[in-house]
Amino acid sequence: MNNQRTSEGHGGSQRLPVLLLASASPRRRQLIAQLGLPFKVTVSPLDEEWLEARYDGPAEELGRWLAERKAEAALALPEAADCLVVTADTTVILDGISQGKPRDAAHARAILRRLRGRWHQVITGVAVAFPTRRDEASASGAYQGQKPALIRSSQCVTPVLMRAYSDEEIEAYIASGDPLDKAGAYGIQNPDFQLPERIAGCYLNVVGFPLCTLSALLEANGFTLPAPVQPSAGRFCPWSEHCLPPARKSMI
Repeated sequence: MNNQRTSEGHGGSQRLPVLLLASASPRRRQLIAQLGLPFKVTVSPLDEEWLEARYDGPAEELGRWLAERKAEAALALPEAADCLVVTADTTVILDGISQGKPRDAAHARAILRRLRGRWHQVITGVAVAFPTRRDEASASGAYQGQKPALIRSSQCVTPVLMRAYSDEEIEAYIASGDPLDKAGAYGIQNPDFQLPERIAGCYLNVVGFPLCTLSALLEANGFTLPAPVQPSAGRFCPWSEHCLPPARKSMI
């Protein structure tokens, strides 16, 4: 939907297996259900903080890279057998720096003050691990005991403008506990604390799981999905009335 970058697909039409969403996020579990596909959930056995600390690439690629690493780790789980493993990771980027999830209230306060009154990027990387044939596994260098798979990934980018909210609003929001488990220390879906002023693109990406990106990734790799309900007049996205067309020029 918005600034999506997708890796090369397989081609051809295939029957879609059960999706295994490897995520602890209740928001992603709720959103994936909107696709109308069979799925189950687990948690990727990965120390994300340890891994992120060792990443040395561009901040804009961090979410996609972490989603790929999560998918690799989830493949080792018994429940991944005969499933397509789906993972995602969301980053909030300001001035080329990932803001991360707040370590504590003081860190959340600092992040929210930095974001206040400014545009930033929300980038969600989505990865899918596709089981491979034996010949493909051999060509990819899969070793004995490793579950053979191809990992395809994509990402969605949404510019977000924050309001010039007050310090009092920041303190009230932190006291609610909501920002402490979220990238960038805020959740756009919170009805009581609407910190963003506007967005330019995919709303579900800012929530943390762009269904448009996952759908495009599956279809690009040969899977036929149920047709989504067509958006009503004035709506851009079949899954959210809050999604907007992508900006024609950079907002950052």
